[in-house]
Amino acid sequence: MKKRSCIFKREKGEEVRKRGLLFILSLAVLILIASSISADQKPQWKGKIENENGVKVVKNPTEPLYGDFTFDLEEDLVIGGDPTKENAYFPKGAVLSVDDGGNLYVADFGNRRVHMFDQAGKFIRAIGRQGQGPGEYMFPSRVMFDAEGNPCVWASRDLLRYGKDGLFRAKVPIKTFLNNSMFGPGGTIIGTTQPGPGPEGPKYTIVQLGANGAPLRTIAEYRGEYSKDQTVIYLHWYSNRLVFAPLTDESFVYGFSEDYRLNIADKEGQTRYVIAKDEKPISISGKEKDETEKSGIYAWMGSNERKLKSDDLPSHRPYFSGISTDDAGHIYVARTGSILEKDKPNQIDVFSKDGYFLYRMNRSLFPSAIKGGLLYAVRENKETSEIQIVRYRIKNWNQMKNGL
Repeated sequence: MKKRSCIFKREKGEEVRKRGLLFILSLAVLILIASSISADQKPQWKGKIENENGVKVVKNPTEPLYGDFTFDLEEDLVIGGDPTKENAYFPKGAVLSVDDGGNLYVADFGNRRVHMFDQAGKFIRAIGRQGQGPGEYMFPSRVMFDAEGNPCVWASRDLLRYGKDGLFRAKVPIKTFLNNSMFGPGGTIIGTTQPGPGPEGPKYTIVQLGANGAPLRTIAEYRGEYSKDQTVIYLHWYSNRLVFAPLTDESFVYGFSEDYRLNIADKEGQTRYVIAKDEKPISISGKEKDETEKSGIYAWMGSNERKLKSDDLPSHRPYFSGISTDDAGHIYVARTGSILEKDKPNQIDVFSKDGYFLYRMNRSLFPSAIKGGLLYAVRENKETSEIQIVRYRIKNWNQMKNGL
């Protein structure tokens, strides 16, 4: 009897073991099936689309559709930083522009010049030169490209047109003083005017000029901030900004940072749809106000003295400080961080050209351009303050989604 009992127990234990293995295998199959189903399911956009006075408004939730995304960058070109290379040394700041062929144009502030480099970083030629004659300038600030890809140098109140061979073609006097500008749809010029004192307060205005530099229309106006005594305009870390960027051949995007709304406008400056984001304003703390008064003011108008007080600051942080686009239709919105954390990476919201909030990113460099999976930027050496032009290959570019 004892022997039979041992055999029975052994057979029973074997049966339990087999059943346990079968259960584990079944559970594994179910997990694989469930994961494959969830992988095929697309995230659901939780925003809504509304109509405001005949204009479509894409209202996005606080969280991005696809979560966080980080560019996997591989540096593959650096220009500048070596004082022995005179043609590629930018000691006091620069603005970078990149044409469709990947050539780089650097508006070099310290040397008051514009230099062109090819895709390999080789110096090709100077575009114009310092002076007051035909094709010359005193303060070149940036390079833009017309519909044919010809470089145009913005210098004070003139737009100097050159051919792709670098030869001077024409000077276009700009009839309105612009703080910033770009070529818009149809060869027009989009820009912002300098805010100035007025009976209703300073106004930030985005305007459209014709190819001849003459004003065509005012696209939008936004009221800026006076000091509390209504006499001085301060531009500081938390000043609201009017920003814009090209989007397609027929449209551009702009917004005023007091509200989280981006307008997509056509070639006549008419808003076709609006991108909005459901987000609460962030108050400016007492420490932030103190630090702004000490080191956050970069310009003021209406007084010879800097007398910014905490009451002169806006009620909340601006929602963004800059905007850019890429050739895949993404819109990058650089968020305004705290002046107490200036060394932290920028938080950037990424939208599709249709207005959907796709990703949240953190980047230490805000790009000058993103084209063909390459990111171009201007980088400052914190130890020497020397300026470098850098290009990175975005190794995970093809993993980035363009829409829903």
